[in-house]
Amino acid sequence: MNSMKIRTIAAGLVLCAGSVRAAEETAELVWMKPDGSAETNRIALADAGDRWTLDLSAAEIRAKNATGLRVTPDFARARKGEAGYWFSSYGRYGEFDRDAGVYATDGIRMPLPMFGWSTPRGAYLAVVTSLAHYPGLRIEAADGRYALSCTLDADLCRAPHEDLSIAYFKFPAGTDYATLAKHYRRYQLDRKAVTPLAERVKANPVLKQAVEAPEIRIRQAWKPVPSPEPYQQPENEPPLTVRVTFDRVKDIVRELKRQGVANAELCLVGWNIGGHDGRWPQSFPSEPLLGGDAKLKEAVAAARAAGYLIVPHGNFLDGYRIADNWDVEWTVKNADGTPKEVPGMDWGGGRPYRICPQRAYERFATKDMDRMAALGFKGLGYFDVVSILPAPECRDPRHPLSFKDGARYWGLCAEEAKRAFGGFASEGCMDHFAASLDSVLYASFDDPQKIAAEWRAGKGLAKRLVPVFQIVYNGFIVSNPFSSTVNFTVQPSYWRLKLLEYGGRPNFYFYSKFLSNGNDWMGKGDLGCGTDDELRRSIAAIKEGADLYARFVRLQYLFIDGHRELAPGVYETRWSDGTALTVNYTEEPYVLPDGTAVAPLDWKLFSRPE
Repeated sequence: MNSMKIRTIAAGLVLCAGSVRAAEETAELVWMKPDGSAETNRIALADAGDRWTLDLSAAEIRAKNATGLRVTPDFARARKGEAGYWFSSYGRYGEFDRDAGVYATDGIRMPLPMFGWSTPRGAYLAVVTSLAHYPGLRIEAADGRYALSCTLDADLCRAPHEDLSIAYFKFPAGTDYATLAKHYRRYQLDRKAVTPLAERVKANPVLKQAVEAPEIRIRQAWKPVPSPEPYQQPENEPPLTVRVTFDRVKDIVRELKRQGVANAELCLVGWNIGGHDGRWPQSFPSEPLLGGDAKLKEAVAAARAAGYLIVPHGNFLDGYRIADNWDVEWTVKNADGTPKEVPGMDWGGGRPYRICPQRAYERFATKDMDRMAALGFKGLGYFDVVSILPAPECRDPRHPLSFKDGARYWGLCAEEAKRAFGGFASEGCMDHFAASLDSVLYASFDDPQKIAAEWRAGKGLAKRLVPVFQIVYNGFIVSNPFSSTVNFTVQPSYWRLKLLEYGGRPNFYFYSKFLSNGNDWMGKGDLGCGTDDELRRSIAAIKEGADLYARFVRLQYLFIDGHRELAPGVYETRWSDGTALTVNYTEEPYVLPDGTAVAPLDWKLFSRPE
């Protein structure tokens, strides 16, 4: 272990420079084996003052021939009934109140390589500082005893691309989750992994305008999803549904101006050949049924002349066999050399194949983004999905990539978008994009109401959701907090409050509901423009949201320094300048200590020092 070369032995002692002593702090390592058995040993932690550290070499991990690993320090344990809590970087929050249950990120992995907890014996923030692409988290209760573990899956155990290092930062017992999350923000700043928005916008007026604008996504055309033809070719391509032509985009722009929407960023979804996810990585020509390249240029020019930003929806994650530039060479390869397809996820273009991030950068990002920019697009170029998934490992010998390599090439693609359009936006909040991401479409797909209802019914370990991502990255990355906060002004009032509580950037979506199976994920409300009256009503909803955002937009440049539950169903968010927001989700007024009442299903914003 570092210079001392400490090796673990099953008895829980450590052999150090030829002598044997009891470890001050140890962690349990549980290795899952291919035959279903498990091997358990212990490793000593090093005391670095403000933290305990764990180091395990890639060679040691590889030698275990394991299908999984769970790392659990002795201080990451608790008993039912003890004071304290745990939280994940997805925002799941729980207390030690269950006899049994499991919360695990299996198959998803942690978006930020950190999690935290507090027990009567101390509070800790666990940060995976090496092999951070991509560990998991497992919270398990059995017979009232809790264990909080960092995990590695089979792929990371088989081929760790670097040593595993975890820092367990120490805090006094009772330290709240916001303080722990802020420490991760400080960790990112100290190692210069991120730059605040307030600094970035000084030299980038496009980014400044986008941060201060609601995003308006316009789904123009799509084929059936799920696709009835997994392996599409031009002769069996399903028919295209057309909802918003390029001429109709110009009508949307005119109505935005007529109703006084001063600032907006439009994103055209499905402008490309075949509509939304129609033939990636082929983008061109723009879809003829929408009006083709000439009409697209007119629509883009109209938006820019009106003072709005407008960007394309693109994709460098997936490819389809129907693409005119299809080549199995550029796909991610499995261990047996076969291309990595994604069964069960047949979208507009059919069965998607993962594009190797290196090839995505070399063959598409460095060429297609300039071609898109030449159409006049300007803003936060939106490229789908990549920031919500771990980067893939590619095992093609012509372009082999580790998870870390894949994330690096995706980052290069993001930088190409920033160069071409002025900024970069994507779907989720995986930490591999912290340095490049300007805007997040959904920070979470979770439903806070569902999480809370399951906990009340005795199911699950998570009691509620808390804004971990926002505490870390507000002031760096703007975000729409939940999928159901899309179109928040036409959703139930609960989602308006969630957008405000989490410091969100409003996101509106024309034709958010498009799946053939009805499995829509962006809430009950939707926008459309099939008739002029429907268009007017949709823009009125956007105007309402834009006006509300104008009252909060300055907070996008600040850090969130506090978040707490004041009473059941009442929460406070506090920003770094002392601004505080109280949101009341209950059916009764909530009276603050100073006598101010917050009405039911309402909010109040206060500018005051703590």
